[in-house]
Amino acid sequence: MMKGKLSAFKNRLMMVGTEEPLNKLSLAVIILLDLFVLSILFSGLHDHTKQLTSPNEYMPRIARQVFIDQTWSPSARMSKLQPLVLSDRKRYSYWQRSIFEEEKLEQMHPLCRDFFEKVKALSEDEALKNLFVEREQEIEERDTLRKSQNKAKKAYDTHLLEAIAAKDGSGKKNPSIANLSKNYTARIERLTDSISNIERQINAHPGIQDVWRIVSPENQNRQQVVDDFRRYERWYPLKELGWQLLFLLPIFWVFYVWSARSVKKERRIQTLIASHLLVVAFLPILAKIIELVVDLIPEHFFRALFKVLRSLHLIALWHYLVIIGSVALGLFLVYLVQKKAFNREKVIQKRLMKGACIACGKKLPPSALVCPFCGIKQLENCKGCQQQTPVGGAYCIRCGERTPNA
Repeated sequence: MMKGKLSAFKNRLMMVGTEEPLNKLSLAVIILLDLFVLSILFSGLHDHTKQLTSPNEYMPRIARQVFIDQTWSPSARMSKLQPLVLSDRKRYSYWQRSIFEEEKLEQMHPLCRDFFEKVKALSEDEALKNLFVEREQEIEERDTLRKSQNKAKKAYDTHLLEAIAAKDGSGKKNPSIANLSKNYTARIERLTDSISNIERQINAHPGIQDVWRIVSPENQNRQQVVDDFRRYERWYPLKELGWQLLFLLPIFWVFYVWSARSVKKERRIQTLIASHLLVVAFLPILAKIIELVVDLIPEHFFRALFKVLRSLHLIALWHYLVIIGSVALGLFLVYLVQKKAFNREKVIQKRLMKGACIACGKKLPPSALVCPFCGIKQLENCKGCQQQTPVGGAYCIRCGERTPNA
């Protein structure tokens, strides 16, 4: 029964009714319509999915560094905070969104939101922001001086080696290079002292102290953030699929109802188009389900297998399993193509339509009873009227009796 329904549905995709073949130009128009609707569906699905808070929005990269990776050590936290405080100052593009937008903050974990709101308050303090700008400029100047000092030191070392290697005593020390290096050292030290002074002023700010308490490894809320993020990340794929089906299933249901009503009322052209659109609406649903399976199966089912293979030092066997699986899939697909789409009965029917031999496929002379190329008979007796009818036909050309080939 299911096979018959699938066959009838396939006919509705390829024919306008049971007796009217589909013109190639009409088929081209329908395929273009299918591609257009499919692109609109995926575009709408993307926009619809964006409304869902992703794990990266729930726990931004910076928040992961703070609460999970804990890379904001006392020696590095000032340098990590600085680009955050100055982020809006360096945002020149009209399309670049601020990391402190209310919409973004509302999507975050409550503790992450609290962290970003405190940093946002710091970024709005002009005096504090000027201190960070001054620190940034002096660090850049110090880095430039250090590079120049290294070049001067290399030049001085090279000159000393040349002086030592000179056998005639003509090599002399170049005091200007040594003085230049000392000058660089003095300027670097002054900048280092100035940067330290700026950092002391920054650290004295009450808002900065609040941020340091949040990023501290002793923050007792860290484990709660980690557990909440793991839970959110674990359930997000299922939540995402459900959210996407809310968009896809209504349009699929509309096309299904339209297709069913068109078939019932025998509206041939509407049946053809509705059947195509039904397939188009089903493809994103199938794609998203497959995507979920591909994401979850390796994560939850293959993990134990990988662990066993690694413990036995046989992890390379996984490649064998992939090869075996791909070969099995290839055999299955070839079987479907050969037995279902291009089986012997369908090949014979196509050759009959072209006036070719049912065995070798070569063009037959007019009214040929036997193929002159391979000697195979092209006609057989009908069991109903006992008259000759083409081999492979579903019905007798004399009396219309169904043949065993049907």
